[in-house]
Amino acid sequence: MIRIEKAHYELIKPVITSKSQISSRDGWVVTIEEGEFTGSGEVLPLEGWSSITIEEAYSQLISYKQFESSLLELSNEVQSAINVANLNLEASKNSQSLLEYLGGGADYIKVNAFLDGSTQRNLRSSLDNHRANGLSVFKVKLGFRDDQERLQLLSETVREGEKVRLDPNSSWSLQYAVTFLDRARKLLGDRLEYVEDPVAHIEDLKKLRSIVPVAVAVDELWHSIDDLEEITLENLSDYIIVKPSLVGGINRTLDVSSYAA
Repeated sequence: MIRIEKAHYELIKPVITSKSQISSRDGWVVTIEEGEFTGSGEVLPLEGWSSITIEEAYSQLISYKQFESSLLELSNEVQSAINVANLNLEASKNSQSLLEYLGGGADYIKVNAFLDGSTQRNLRSSLDNHRANGLSVFKVKLGFRDDQERLQLLSETVREGEKVRLDPNSSWSLQYAVTFLDRARKLLGDRLEYVEDPVAHIEDLKKLRSIVPVAVAVDELWHSIDDLEEITLENLSDYIIVKPSLVGGINRTLDVSSYAA
C-alpha cells in the first residue's frame, strides 16, 4: 500500500541566491506500507531547479500508485522518493536505521557552513557565528551586484587554514568569471577551495579551465551520465556535486560516485 501526504517545511532562515529567495519547501511524503512495516521518502520540487512542478510530482505518484506508470517512466525526483521509501521499508523489516541497512559507516560527516549572503553585514556576522560553532569551511553564494565587495570582505575575514567555496549559480559570463576568479585566486590564495558552476555552459567551462588555474565543482552544469563522461574525460572539474533527489535516489547516487577518482 502506498500513501501520499502533502509536506510543507519552513526554513529557519531563507536561502538567498542570485536567482531567488527560498523560504520554504513544499511537496509530498510517500509512505510504502507492508504489514506492520513502513518506509517513507519525499519529493520537494523547487522552481528553477527541478524538472517537474509539485502538481506534476503528485500526478506521477498517483499514476505509479495505480499501476499506470512504471518506476522508470517517472521523473528522477519521484523515482528518488520511491527509492528512499523502499530502502527505509527494508531497513524497517530488519529493525535497522537506513544508515545501518546501507552498511553503516562513520558516525559523523564533514559539512561546510552555508553563509547568510542577504547583505555584506550578514555575510560577515554569519561567518563569525559559524566559526564560533567550530566550522572552518564556508560556502558563499555569489552572482550579485556587489560580488567584488563580498570577495574583498572574505579576503579580510577568512583566516589561514579556513576554506571558501564560491557558488555564483552559473550566473557569470565567461569574461566576468575569468576576471573575478583571477582576482579571487590572488586575494584568497590557498583559502579558496573551489568555485561551483562559475559559468552556465560546458563550452565556457572548457575555456575557463584553460585560462584560470582555479579548482572547479560542477553541479547544475551536468544533467546526465553523458555530461559526466565528457567532464571527467576532459578534466573540466575537480569536484562533482551530486543531489540524490535529482539523479533518482540513493542507488543512482552510488552509480554516479564511480566517476570520482
